[in-house]
Amino acid sequence: MVDALGCLTRLRVGHRRCQPALNKPCLLLAIICEIQAGHIASNPITIDSRLLARYHDLYELLTGERHKASSWLPLWHLCSDKGPSGPLWSPEYPSEIASLAGQLGQPKSLNQLLGRFSSARLDPVLYSALQDRQTAEEACALLGSRYLPSDQAAQERLRAYLETALASGEYERHPERLVGRVQESRQQYARSAAFRSLVLEAYDYRCTASRLRYITPDYRYLVEAAHLIPFAESQDDRPVNGLALTPNLHWAMDNHLIAPGPDQLWHVSPTVDSLVADNQWLCELNGKPLVLPRDPKWQPDREALTWRMDHLQR
Repeated sequence: MVDALGCLTRLRVGHRRCQPALNKPCLLLAIICEIQAGHIASNPITIDSRLLARYHDLYELLTGERHKASSWLPLWHLCSDKGPSGPLWSPEYPSEIASLAGQLGQPKSLNQLLGRFSSARLDPVLYSALQDRQTAEEACALLGSRYLPSDQAAQERLRAYLETALASGEYERHPERLVGRVQESRQQYARSAAFRSLVLEAYDYRCTASRLRYITPDYRYLVEAAHLIPFAESQDDRPVNGLALTPNLHWAMDNHLIAPGPDQLWHVSPTVDSLVADNQWLCELNGKPLVLPRDPKWQPDREALTWRMDHLQR
């Protein structure tokens, strides 16, 4: 075992139903996955929607109770644990409350916690060690064996999740590898996860057609990642071959009732009767501009947009 990882076996965790509480292990697993995906690229770590969503996914995976994830608890109590070179987790308090931090007491909600700090520094020795893929895998295995229930099914679910997450992270750091024929199912799962993650983040979880954006309190997203040229035809999971769409508009595009054109406008099939009141949710998109990612490198590929227009029902 890498020396820096020893602290992960000594977390101060509570117990629930005679089993270790999984809040802290799930948060650390989420941090490891996000470091390996390149999303956490510096220390201190920003407490953002993506990290919180990953934490909720892991907590649900292991407990089946997403609504009980209470993310502010591990974000607060991880401060009490020791890392290899100092505190495991050190909040970055604004200067105006830094001197009062020790008197504030446990926050009662995520919003209350974020009102105190929105980033925290992971022990630098541990953070440096987790940059390495093999060490990250060892850390995940250590957390799983030390704190997870002996339930074999839960262990297997976590193993499969982490295998996909870490492989997906490799693709997220190198999105140019997301094109080409998939050789095996594990590779397909990892590529699909990377495609979804990169597309939704590029569009800031906002539908590129309706402009709708909604994230539930337990970090579920309204939008889905939709391929422009279907994967079966293109074997292309690069984010430039994708859009973020609400499920109904994803369905409409896949059935060629609407299409984003190379003019970066939405087009509605003439087969959709505008005189039928129930069709207005589609017809009103005609001629509206696409909501595009701020970063030009993630904007949709022109050839993929042309493919969509060529396949619009006439």
